[in-house]
Parts: sequence; C-alpha cells; structure tokens
Amino acid sequence: MGLKLSWVAVKAERREALLACLGLELAGEVSQEVGVGLVMAELPSGWLVLVGDASDDLLDELPRVSEACGEALGAEIIDTESFTRAKAYRDGRLQWSLASEEDQGEPMSMGELPPIPSEADEYEAPLALAESLCGYRAGETDGLEWFRLARRATARTSPPEISLREAMRGELLPLLQDLGWSFPSRPAMAEAGVITRELHGRQQSIWFDYSSGVETYINVRFLSQEVNDGEESGLSGGVGPPRVKLSFWQRFSWKRLSEATSHPPPSTDRIGAAIAKAREEIAVADVYLRGGVTDSRIYISHRWPRRG
Repeated sequence: MGLKLSWVAVKAERREALLACLGLELAGEVSQEVGVGLVMAELPSGWLVLVGDASDDLLDELPRVSEACGEALGAEIIDTESFTRAKAYRDGRLQWSLASEEDQGEPMSMGELPPIPSEADEYEAPLALAESLCGYRAGETDGLEWFRLARRATARTSPPEISLREAMRGELLPLLQDLGWSFPSRPAMAEAGVITRELHGRQQSIWFDYSSGVETYINVRFLSQEVNDGEESGLSGGVGPPRVKLSFWQRFSWKRLSEATSHPPPSTDRIGAAIAKAREEIAVADVYLRGGVTDSRIYISHRWPRRG
C-alpha cells in the first residue's frame, strides 16, 4: 500500500489562527507524522506544518487557511499514482501551483513559480520546491517534535496532561546517561543515531516510538552494528510484550480464562505508567546489548548480513 499524505504550512506566529480556522486543538504528542492522523510541528525555518494522512485532503483547505493566516503553502503525495503537487495561496488567492503531471484537465503549473531546485526530477519537483520555501519534506525532515491534533470538543473533560517528551527527558535521559549513552542537550527521542554509545567495539543507538493523548505509550527500539575487515554486521529490534509458549492445559484453564477476562482499572497517571514501563524495557535492552543475554521481550526486526 502506497503513501497518501497532504500538508499545509503557515508562518509559526499564525498557529492559533490555523487551529481556529480548522477547528482543531492539541491532543497529545507523537513520535512521527505518518499514519497517526492530524499532527503539527514547528519548523526551524519559522514555519508551522500541519500534516494529514489519506483521510485528510488538506490542500482543499488552503484557500480558507490563507484567508485566516495570510500566507499558506501546501503539498500532497499520492505514491500509488506517482503523483505530487504543491500550491501557494495568499489571502485566499492562488499564487502558484506545480504538479508532477496534468490532473483532471488542470495544467502541471499555474502562476509565477519560484525557482525550482535544479536537481529535482519531475516527480520530486513540487516537493522540492515546497521544501525550499518552508523547510519541510514529508518523512525526511528530522528533529521535529510532533503534536497530535483533534477536532475541538465543546467542553474539555479533563485538564491537559504534562508533556510526555519532557517526562521522557527528565526520567529516561538520566537513566540512559548512567548506562553509558551519549546525546545532545535536547535530543530527538524518536530518531536512530541521536542517542548513541560504543560498547565492545559496536556502535549502538537507542530511540523511542511514543504517543500521548487517547493512547499513551513508549516503545523502546535499538540498533547495534560493527565493522570487521571492512564487512559491516549488525541488528535492529526492540522490546515488546513477553512471548511465552503455553502448554495446552495452561492456555485453556479456568484460571487463565478468569485472568483474560478480568482487566485492572487503567492507570490515572498514563504518562507515569508509560515512563515506568519504558525504564524497565531500557534495562531489558541494555542487558541484551551488553552481552547478548536474551529475554522473551526482545525481538529482532532486521539482521545483516543475512545468514543463509
């Protein structure tokens, strides 16, 4: 299944105008922009980007967004059709449009286009042009802190939680530092190659998939690799739920049926519970990365070179 994604960008100081225009509000944090609904991040360039997946056609909102925010830029990717497009509006009026091909009678380009990066091919040109103006390329702009968005509720039933990322920085980074990991002062927690260490001649990295809001979780991921005689070897994986093979009688006992149908009440401190679980899983990953001591929670998603 291919990627279908669209995004709009406005100047960062127009954040509240953008949210009000589209009837959105902050609903937590998330580690990535793809596959998690509507998300938003501030770019180093001073722009703010709002990204939606297949269910959101954000380019259709550009005229309205530009009326509220003055200047608005947007792009879309339909990977299954090898189609891309970028548009710019100001005060509700189209300034220019560039697509990778004609679409339903609409020409490939309209208006006075800004300079297109010379290295971009026909498919990449709209995305490269939009990136040159605001600094965002879907799935490729690293170091961004994403916020999940939701349609504005008529009344908020509970106060917003503390920041999951700040809790991770305050609780998990000191633990990682004690275990020999190095990182910049405010590391991107969701990117491989940012939190690193060298151990027994192996270069290792640890990072996290996370989300707060309706779903709150932190998943631990890791990578370990080395080079011997010019040949690179390594593995990547993570820590997940325990995998236990039960005997027939254990799987079908009344005791297990009772356990399976009786769920403890959810923790009221969802972030605290996620942090506690992450601390435990960091310890599990550390034991494995130090000496290969496995655990039922360790899984390997990729190993190279492949063994025959």
